Amino acid sequence: MNQQFKSDLEEIVFGPLFFTILIFIPYILLRKRKKISDPGWWGLSMPILLLIFSSDLFYQAFSAPLKWITPASEKKIAEAIIVASAGVHPSGAPTHSSAIRAHAAGLLYLEKWAPEIIVAGGVTEPYEPPLEIKGIRLILMGMGIPDEAILVETKSKNTYENGLAISKILDGKNIKRVLVVSHDYHLFRLVSVMRKYNLEVIPFKANRTYTHAPSNWWHQFEWENFNRLKTVAHEYLGIVIYKLTNKI
Repeated sequence: MNQQFKSDLEEIVFGPLFFTILIFIPYILLRKRKKISDPGWWGLSMPILLLIFSSDLFYQAFSAPLKWITPASEKKIAEAIIVASAGVHPSGAPTHSSAIRAHAAGLLYLEKWAPEIIVAGGVTEPYEPPLEIKGIRLILMGMGIPDEAILVETKSKNTYENGLAISKILDGKNIKRVLVVSHDYHLFRLVSVMRKYNLEVIPFKANRTYTHAPSNWWHQFEWENFNRLKTVAHEYLGIVIYKLTNKI
């Protein structure tokens, strides 16, 4: 069997669209045989909702307001690059999101947009030494960035604490102009927090979330869209809470 065909077939069979069909057909058959009955065909609500929430179109519509307020990504000369950590595995390895952010920050450094990189919330508990074998620092050093150009802040655990801890470090270094790196969905909140400390902030998105374009028709329905919806919903909630508590 052709490898590409096999891969496509697996994506379809294990995707939400095929799963919905597996739910839908038995329901129709059982209803026609009067084995089950429900007023108004309520039994169809689950497969319909499954299709809606797994669809790329719904994700794009749900994330549109966040996309509109996301600051434009720029490359400008700065005094430091700030990269927000997205977690570290117990082994010390960066999470997938942390690795993406680290790579983007590393490229900015190698392109000479700033002379140093400061990692916000770079290591999760427990804060056990040696820090050089944990998290984002691993990616940066693997890209050839010298250890003396990397500073890891290890105490902050959320976006607000990131801003507070980093502002103290920057104040000690007399740094006012920074490139701030994170995923696009997180940039609005992170940049807003950093600007509360009278910093000149240059936003830079580490990924291309909003340009997600399914290449095949079955990719219009993906389990991954549930994770994307969760991420965007979390960010909406974070923005509202930060607004209400005057953190941004």
